[in-house]
Amino acid sequence: MTNSRPWEPSITPGRSSKSFATLSAQEKKPNIFILAANEDIRNHVLEVCEKNNYHPAVTIDLDELVRQTKRSRSVIVLLDYEMVKTYGARMYSRINVACPKCSVILLCDQANRELIKEAMDLGVFACILAPYEEWEVMTIIRKTLARRQPIRLNQQAGEKPMNRARAF
Repeated sequence: MTNSRPWEPSITPGRSSKSFATLSAQEKKPNIFILAANEDIRNHVLEVCEKNNYHPAVTIDLDELVRQTKRSRSVIVLLDYEMVKTYGARMYSRINVACPKCSVILLCDQANRELIKEAMDLGVFACILAPYEEWEVMTIIRKTLARRQPIRLNQQAGEKPMNRARAF
């Protein structure tokens, strides 16, 4: 069966026919991953996110995170300092290779502040110091999301951005 309207996607059997416009808000939300060796940090950040209607996936190691984020878009990774100490600074490049548009947020404590400069030099989007207050975590997540949705100069407040396809 040929599609009489080439600008509309054809429906493949076994695939969802939902367009992006009809997806629920939950399905549109970007992926958030928590990679934390410290169980207290992991549980606290998970609780803060879920309380604010974000449902992050918890990964157990760097390899699993890389597999799950490979070729993903709009991914936020909340990473604790113990994972950085376990895998070293090379983990930032592994995450960026798997997911170039990934935003990494480092969760650090006062005793490990030396990791912050290195992390920022290697492309980490933000660092949050303990005790990881709810407002801090949510502000950084929202700021990361806002960074990905640029507002065009000709766009009015509350108006959806225009989606124009380029023809070559």
